Amino acid sequence: MNTRRTRTEDNNDAFYPASVLPQPGGLAMPVCWAAHSPADYEGLLADLDVWVTWLADHYSLDRRHIPQCWAQHWELVEELSALQLAWEGAYATIAHTDAPLTWHEHFHHTRTRLAEWVARTGCRPGEHRSS
Repeated sequence: MNTRRTRTEDNNDAFYPASVLPQPGGLAMPVCWAAHSPADYEGLLADLDVWVTWLADHYSLDRRHIPQCWAQHWELVEELSALQLAWEGAYATIAHTDAPLTWHEHFHHTRTRLAEWVARTGCRPGEHRSS
């Protein structure tokens, strides 16, 4: 018998936070940032920001991995965009059952790269440094 808990709208249990992101459906499409106009870039960046905000909150990431000015550093935009793409593929309704576990393995390695990128920026809380 399956005793799995179900989520209800009036459930205030922190284990089941409010929905923030949609369930990914089919195949995710990579973003080639260099192929877009500044106007397209702003829209794509706004979409990525929603996911990055969720990621930082959900996994308790701090400024060592995602500084406030991440969107002003192409290295972080590219890295986080790739991570989002992998996440969408891992949680898509057509994904293989072990895809989320593989995503978490990639996420582990990505956190190391993010910390390295952030260290190179020289940015501090409240202080952005241009690359």
